[in-house]
Amino acid sequence: MFMNRIGLGARWSSRKCVSWSVALLLAVGGMMPGSLWAAGGGAPLFAYVDVPRVMASSAAAQNARDLLKKKLAAKQKEVDAMEAEIKALKAKVEQGGNMMKSESRAELENTTRRKFREYQRLVEDNQASIDRENGVWTKRITEALRVVIEEIGREKGFTVVFGKGQVLFANASIDISDMVLSRLNEHTKKW
Repeated sequence: MFMNRIGLGARWSSRKCVSWSVALLLAVGGMMPGSLWAAGGGAPLFAYVDVPRVMASSAAAQNARDLLKKKLAAKQKEVDAMEAEIKALKAKVEQGGNMMKSESRAELENTTRRKFREYQRLVEDNQASIDRENGVWTKRITEALRVVIEEIGREKGFTVVFGKGQVLFANASIDISDMVLSRLNEHTKKW
């Protein structure tokens, strides 16, 4: 890696690199080619987006959460039914354990263990299914968000649009999160 060759090593985090890049960009602003300047020919225009807020507040994300909650509730009914069956089997073993023949008791205990393993697999499979679907929705919304930010950036003539987590200080007037949220909701309305 280039940084290792110049002796900076692993102690430089990506956040520091971004911060130094921004500082360098601002320091040499007067030497930037005209294509990097704002559309009006003045100083570069910067903006930032509070991406976590926009993602959490978007209509698409809220619809995805509602859909996933419904699917989770449907899966939870199956899990609850299996859990009740296992509890009943355990109670049967505990209540009649001393009065049962050893073969019958062993068979009931084996059935309880088998049902418990099935229960564990069901819970794990359900969680994996919900996680996969959540990942699909997150990827889809993130891609739409990227498209919207790029559209707004071009339309407004921004030189750079940062994520809020990468901005050390910013005047609230360059926060375009509400504009992005509105456009994202419009962009994903048909989902």
